[in-house]
Amino acid sequence: MYTLSAIKANLARLIGETIELEIDASEIIQPPKPEMGDLAFGCFKIAKIQGQSPAEVAKLIVNKINKKEQGIKEIKVEGPYVNFILDAPTLISRVVHEIEEYGEKYGSNQDGGKQQVMIEYANLNSHKEFHVGHLRNILYGLSVHKMLSFAGWDTIPVSYINDMGANVAKCLWLFVRNGSQSINQIAPKVEKGKKSRYIPMPADLWATHVLNNLTKEWVNEMLEAIPLQKRTGKYLGEIYAEATKLSEENEEWKKEISAVHSKLEGHDQAWNFLWQETRRWSIQELYSYLQDFGVVIKRQYLESEFIDQSKKVVQDLLDQGVAIESEGAIIIDFDAYPDPDIQKQKLGVMILRKSDGNLLYATKDIPLAQTKLLEYPKMALSLLVVDTRQAHYFQQLFAALKIMGYKIPLKHLGYEFVTLPEGAMSSRKGTVITFQDFIAKAIQVAKAEVMSRHKDWNDGKIEHTAWCIAMGGIIFTILKQDPEKIIIFEIDKALRFDGDTGPYVQYSLTRLSSILQKSKITAAKLKKAEAHKLDHDAEKQLALCLARLPEVCSRAAKEYKPSIIAQWCLEAASLVNAFYRDVQVIDATPEIRDARLKLVSATKVAMQNALTILGIPFPDSM
Repeated sequence: MYTLSAIKANLARLIGETIELEIDASEIIQPPKPEMGDLAFGCFKIAKIQGQSPAEVAKLIVNKINKKEQGIKEIKVEGPYVNFILDAPTLISRVVHEIEEYGEKYGSNQDGGKQQVMIEYANLNSHKEFHVGHLRNILYGLSVHKMLSFAGWDTIPVSYINDMGANVAKCLWLFVRNGSQSINQIAPKVEKGKKSRYIPMPADLWATHVLNNLTKEWVNEMLEAIPLQKRTGKYLGEIYAEATKLSEENEEWKKEISAVHSKLEGHDQAWNFLWQETRRWSIQELYSYLQDFGVVIKRQYLESEFIDQSKKVVQDLLDQGVAIESEGAIIIDFDAYPDPDIQKQKLGVMILRKSDGNLLYATKDIPLAQTKLLEYPKMALSLLVVDTRQAHYFQQLFAALKIMGYKIPLKHLGYEFVTLPEGAMSSRKGTVITFQDFIAKAIQVAKAEVMSRHKDWNDGKIEHTAWCIAMGGIIFTILKQDPEKIIIFEIDKALRFDGDTGPYVQYSLTRLSSILQKSKITAAKLKKAEAHKLDHDAEKQLALCLARLPEVCSRAAKEYKPSIIAQWCLEAASLVNAFYRDVQVIDATPEIRDARLKLVSATKVAMQNALTILGIPFPDSM
């Protein structure tokens, strides 16, 4: 049991003994202001049980508790609250010793009991541009993975890439339409002595001919016409955006795209060859971005893996009477399904197969869930990190899986958009800022700031520090907000060294590193230092903050909210700066100097642990 948990448990016991009722440690809370005390107990529930006023109960408790017990310095009444002021030397000594013992594990717990939890995130589409709007999915999913691992879960991070949806069909349709112009029209052979009267087809007619009769040879010619530097997700995203616009203007082209989709799902050789090569461009680019953020995926699922299984799922659901045919499409009508628990959810209709025969997400998500369980039979929980627009769809999917006998708990972790000051982004409209451009801009801004502060640094140190600051600014800005809140991202604000930013937290941490480096204290000497010599309020408030980290990590994991840890980081950074301002370290007497260095070292460990959970790097200096 961590120090703060043990203190709360003891206070709950002491309070319970005075009023002869059982008190839970969770009822011991942090007062809103430090001057009110270090911990508090509200007497409202007890007052109701005993028929007294909360203030009277508070006075009774204060009069009966031994103030010198369990490291308590003072107990006082604040209206309906009993406020406890802890003994600073005892608290600081216990917390610092605890952090020394746990090290990089400080703040971790075993809430998960080593149960397997699968976290599906980094679910990007192939054949689209990877843009700033995708950042939240990647960073939120990664932080949930790290939080749950820290909380004792056996985490299985997986990704599911939509590599054969309608967006892919649109992209490849226009790729071939445009690329057909690079294919030479060859006149048919004629008998010797006869003149050829072959007239080349007009460009549009030829494009339609190529679409309908695509060969691997033609695909090779089109691919060879694309320069190596253009073989990127960005290039495919531009084609997709243009294809979306064109298809909205022409009904015939919508039919052509539908036909392409059918050929892809039917494993047509030429279309499959083109799809595999262009998909490789997208996925290679995606993996390079994931590496930047330290994402490691244990199992990569692809939508294309489940095409054939999906067709069988549709037929099985039809045979069982779960799905029905409606206007040529195959659907599940949940409101008509004979299960009152499902009917009361008012889930409406979920389409499994469109009237043109093409499959939808739902059709593939069902065999995906079944495959996950087959591959990981010990899985106790499955989490899916997808934006909030899909909330209703996931309710439908979970209901369909329940009908089919799927028993593993499923949870959708939704999140809102990341937008820019100029407005929302859209791959369909082509109004996006790419990962590459965005990260390059952030590093450029950070680099300019570093160079202005450290003209004597070499290029390598400048580059590394700028990268750390850029990543810290981006990640912290995304994670400090609760998932359900929209984020308007402004690079200049995100990279500031003051305010509620990642660089502000990083800078506070580098201050701690600087103090330790200047002191030149050895690990052996640091271990012998006596933290119980410390009694300054700045030291005590910092130690209290460090003591809260285990509770913060536990709560963040249970609520799937990295914002809870991010807010703790801001509080810790503020208290580090207050400590730096209010007490001397290097120039203090040797005994106090070493004790304060011991607290500085413990603080550094705790803050590094918190930043690691958030996926934020920390430079040596800034």
